[in-house]
Amino acid sequence: MSAEVWAAFLLFAVVAVATPGPNNLLLLNAGLRQGLQKTLPFVIGINIGFSMLMLAIGFGLGRLFEESPAIQMALKILGTAYFLYLAFRLFRPAEAREQEEKPWRLGFWSGIAIQAVNPKAWVMCITTISLFLPRDWDIGTLGSMVGAFVVLGAPANIAWAGLGRSLRSILSDAKRLRLFNMSMAALLILSIAPVWISRF
Repeated sequence: MSAEVWAAFLLFAVVAVATPGPNNLLLLNAGLRQGLQKTLPFVIGINIGFSMLMLAIGFGLGRLFEESPAIQMALKILGTAYFLYLAFRLFRPAEAREQEEKPWRLGFWSGIAIQAVNPKAWVMCITTISLFLPRDWDIGTLGSMVGAFVVLGAPANIAWAGLGRSLRSILSDAKRLRLFNMSMAALLILSIAPVWISRF
């Protein structure tokens, strides 16, 4: 890849990993609820899951996906259903969550699993492969691009979780916390709405 293409790719990657989306909104809420240290396994899972998805798309899954409307629709439905479930969990009153036998926590495996149904992650990977990966690519080129996403994405993920942690004092009031969780649930739903109004 030329220096110009690398520069364009890196700019795209910075914007993609730093802007709001399902991952970062969940990280914000997880940082608030779990604290930064307990959210780090979720950060690691996100980056491993995203890397696996991008490698899979680079080795042909993306072409299969683009050529199969049925697969696209299945991913839309599955992703929407899962994120609606997550939004419901955020929307629930804190008292109801505290009464659960097993506290809800976003961890390593959920970070990996979420990428499989995360519409933004699919769009990021397909866009990267179709726009920036050269025709004569090799595993080194693809691996370097995956590595760049991790190097740029992990700090951005940690920053979102840290922002959530810093909001604890502001959201110590139950009413403000309830309003925040309702807002996060609404934003999470809105973050997947574009896949239903655009070609994906």
